[in-house]
Amino acid sequence: MHESIYMHAQTCNTYMSMSEIPEPELTDVSVGQYAHVICEQGEALYQYERPVDWQGPEWQLKQKFEHGEAPPINFEQARLSRRYNNSTLAVVTQYATDISSDRDTRSSSDSDKDDPSDGQSRNGYWTEISGTCIPETGAHHQQKDNMVAVVNHLIEQHNLLDHIELPCTHTWTRNCSINEVAEHPDGREMNGAEELVSGDYLFTALNKKDKHDRIKNLANRTDVEMTLRGKWQE
Repeated sequence: MHESIYMHAQTCNTYMSMSEIPEPELTDVSVGQYAHVICEQGEALYQYERPVDWQGPEWQLKQKFEHGEAPPINFEQARLSRRYNNSTLAVVTQYATDISSDRDTRSSSDSDKDDPSDGQSRNGYWTEISGTCIPETGAHHQQKDNMVAVVNHLIEQHNLLDHIELPCTHTWTRNCSINEVAEHPDGREMNGAEELVSGDYLFTALNKKDKHDRIKNLANRTDVEMTLRGKWQE
């Protein structure tokens, strides 16, 4: 499943200061979704979340950037609408469930450091579990693809589903990692759900660090040695 990504334009006062970068306009988005606001005054990253559990979700400012300093987003699909201030496009907002970058910015000499013993270049995301490399050769270009492959390996080779209960939850978050249906325990839709070999669903709409933490947590349930390699370590 592709990440749910939308691009939306809104008007903006051209005299706004950097501290007045407007909030995203859309509110018909899922909790946890990100918005990257771009206008003349700079760029800002927001996330749609609940300040406290008993309040409704709202856009929360995460970080401000000068132009060109925001993390790149890999768009698998996008819809773009524009709203102009007179004849000038004033503000563009990019909505995405996953803001982590899958774009490779390393030089060829950097990628050589990830060459495994089989001699194949691993310029991307790959994982080593008890001496087994996933994928066996090369690397995944996207984090979620390696995450899915690792969890499938844990299911098929290390009986992961015998070590967890579904929905598989974690103490530090309300979202689950694996469920029999593509939704979280509270009934919210599981955005970025990927079907596993077992027919269950894996939650992948996470940033790089959260994917990293959840993969390690699932591996620990099966008591295997696991190391995330390649671009996971950047």
